[in-house]
Amino acid sequence: MTSIRAPKSVVLAPDEGVHIAEVFMYSTVAFYLHTELALTNRRFIAARPNTVLGLIPVGTNRASYPIENIAGVSAGTRFDILGVLIGGVALLFGVGTFGIDTTRVLSVVLILLGASSVINAPKQWVEVMNSGGGAIRFPVSVFERGRTLEFAGRVSETIARTPRGQMSTVGAAVASAPRAQIEPADPSAALRQLDQLRSEGLITDDEFAAKRQAIIDRL
Repeated sequence: MTSIRAPKSVVLAPDEGVHIAEVFMYSTVAFYLHTELALTNRRFIAARPNTVLGLIPVGTNRASYPIENIAGVSAGTRFDILGVLIGGVALLFGVGTFGIDTTRVLSVVLILLGASSVINAPKQWVEVMNSGGGAIRFPVSVFERGRTLEFAGRVSETIARTPRGQMSTVGAAVASAPRAQIEPADPSAALRQLDQLRSEGLITDDEFAAKRQAIIDRL
């Protein structure tokens, strides 16, 4: 394993190593925000900002996906025509009413939002496809297109070289650990611990569902 540092928003499990890690601008307009992506020997990890109007950060959305559940990673681009139309109307209305003192504040807001919509019309993203056919997109700036394509290619190639069904060190330990170690006597505590394992990407959704049902059946 090469020594690559994970993005600052990513917390690694014990003995987890990073294969690939990149930090991208979140969007063309919100260049001061970042989407952080990393591939480890166990999972694909993503951290992106939650925003208001695509500009104001209000927290971070984090997600992780076990390697065995990923069918592929790709990069995509599209042009948001509706965004351009709405932004153009907002710009025209804002400029047209800017000379009116009573609506000047509203005019400035409309001009800023309209310009933002037009500038941000070219959309770029990294898309993670799971084995069930679903896909989740993580937005990045269109200015990062070259790096995005390279990143998606490297991640897909690395995942393709990983044998299907290969369990991580922690995953294997969880699977082979004595029942009393991973399941507290209190069913509610066992369910909370199980949910934590899933949120950290240490077990798959199928494993979570099967173990959860087993705990419920004991009630």
